Amino acid sequence: MSSKKIERDENKISVSPLLLNRIFQSVLERKFTEAERNLEKIRAKIEKKDIGEFERGFMRGLTGIILMHRSNSPDTFLNNLNPKNTKVLKKYYEEFSKNAENKLHAPYDRGYFSALTEYMRFMVKRAKPGRKTKK
Repeated sequence: MSSKKIERDENKISVSPLLLNRIFQSVLERKFTEAERNLEKIRAKIEKKDIGEFERGFMRGLTGIILMHRSNSPDTFLNNLNPKNTKVLKKYYEEFSKNAENKLHAPYDRGYFSALTEYMRFMVKRAKPGRKTKK
């Protein structure tokens, strides 16, 4: 995994992929307090700069990922995803990515979809065949 920061269109947000991966891994391991601690690190870095609608949407998307998993509700799409089905994960990745880049959406919405895109990217990489998983 590269240490390249994640940047999206004219609304840019610099977030370490390592920090994002820590949030996503913590969520999957149901370590929600740890995920929220890392989310606060991102929030603190973003708030040092001039926070805009894109950043607000991105943070809301990350918060939503944590809340959907924490609820463990079968009504949320994240709790119904098969983490090994790369075809479905890639489908969601493509859909969220298109929405994140669509200039017809407001910056808040593009930020929100960017967070979901990053989560799906993490899930696709995690689901690749031959990848060793922690036990």
